[in-house]
Amino acid sequence: MTNDSKPDRHSAANQLQVSGNPFIGGEARDCPGSKVRTTIYPADGSEGFTFVDCGPDEVDAAVVAARTAWEGVWRDIGPGTRKQLLLALADAVIANGEKLTLCDSLDIGKPVTAAAGEAFPAAGFLRYYAESIDKVFAGNVAPTGAGAMELQVWRPRGVVGAITPWNFPLINACFKLGPALAAGNTVVIKPSELSPRSTLLLAQLARDVGIPDGVINVIPGGGATGDALVRHPGVDMLTFTGSTATGKAVLRSVSDSTIKPVLLECGGKSPEILFEDMASLGLPGVASQVARGALWNQGQVCVARSRILVQQGIYEPFLEALVAAAATMVPGDPALPTTMFGPLASARQCSQVEDYIQSGVEDGARLLLDGRNPAGCEGGSFVGPTIFADVPSSARIAKEEIFGPVLCVMPFADEDEAMTLANSTDYGLAATIWTRDLVRANRMAGHLQAGKVRIVASLAEVEGAGFCHSAEPCGQSGYGVEGGPNGLRSYMRQQSIEFCMG
Repeated sequence: MTNDSKPDRHSAANQLQVSGNPFIGGEARDCPGSKVRTTIYPADGSEGFTFVDCGPDEVDAAVVAARTAWEGVWRDIGPGTRKQLLLALADAVIANGEKLTLCDSLDIGKPVTAAAGEAFPAAGFLRYYAESIDKVFAGNVAPTGAGAMELQVWRPRGVVGAITPWNFPLINACFKLGPALAAGNTVVIKPSELSPRSTLLLAQLARDVGIPDGVINVIPGGGATGDALVRHPGVDMLTFTGSTATGKAVLRSVSDSTIKPVLLECGGKSPEILFEDMASLGLPGVASQVARGALWNQGQVCVARSRILVQQGIYEPFLEALVAAAATMVPGDPALPTTMFGPLASARQCSQVEDYIQSGVEDGARLLLDGRNPAGCEGGSFVGPTIFADVPSSARIAKEEIFGPVLCVMPFADEDEAMTLANSTDYGLAATIWTRDLVRANRMAGHLQAGKVRIVASLAEVEGAGFCHSAEPCGQSGYGVEGGPNGLRSYMRQQSIEFCMG
């Protein structure tokens, strides 16, 4: 990796004017003497954005600010006003999309061309929940005897603590802020220490469009910062997206401190099941779609369908087509507009992925495409597309989340074996079934351990449910509904009000 892009990158970073101080009560708050962290640009290992590593004092100040805003303004603000403020924030995300997505590109090496499209879905989540405020049915009137009445209503929970991951920083922040704010809560959000910049800028934009001070607070920092937020008695609810290991740590901290609802989306090891009847579509086309979906964002996607189960009759020709498709995804400088496959988010992540690749070799899987040490990317955290065939179901790469561009291909004989292989991990986020037999697909969907099952019978690009999509993970992938109208309910509690009037 050459350093040709560094001057432009540093110039762009300076123009962003994002403060590394925590955003508390409507301002970037000075923290004299506090520890700081610096992001590392994974394309070349150079230092990037310096920010405060928030401690208990900053976390407490943020929670107090959120509580003050909730009790003083936000919980009683009318639905129409909340709606307009969220719509204004969505407009600001689009207007400042280049800056916001540049933040993510600079922090985690996301290719600028890929990042450029992420402002739209981020704003879309804000708009969807803004428009839901006055459309979701808010309660019921229960049947009672004469002289009594019971209202069953939905209330905001209060102060929501949100912990977001580094793979899609802007999108994940808006995915949590949208329903939390629409439901009437205030939020203290801790972005990943690898990618805090876009969330800090988002909070500034919220202030600028008129969202009251303290409604959105951002506390950058590492694991200790997150733990302080989790344990804080002033936090009424937690929402977390990240690894299963960290999700378990969140639950332990909650059980040791306070009782509060927790919404968890954790790791995944999602299967992609291909039956022989898909050969009629042309295996190169199928392989191209499978490769793009599994290797999107360098495979750093919780729902990445990285376990590819292929029926024996098309196994070898599909492998050939898959390798050909993946080989066209060449890693490169994320600052160049021609690059669509960038580095992994950090040197640590790169090392972990390389360790998994080595374990696959040692466990006896057949390595068809080795993405380690791609040419021209020296000095950065790069791993190119990697494909294993004949992966033993007991191998680590078949059972554990890698969170990188490593595909594990396994043959199966029939539907029963496909189901056994598909459910052979502890995770349960997503699954895909490629078949033209919709009766079989529906039968399998009911037995797959997955929050979302996608059935594909064509190569045509079709529009799905979009922002209305709603699902709940299972197994070690977490619990709680996110997305769509049901996701709004996750950020609310039900209260009954009984009138005894005689």
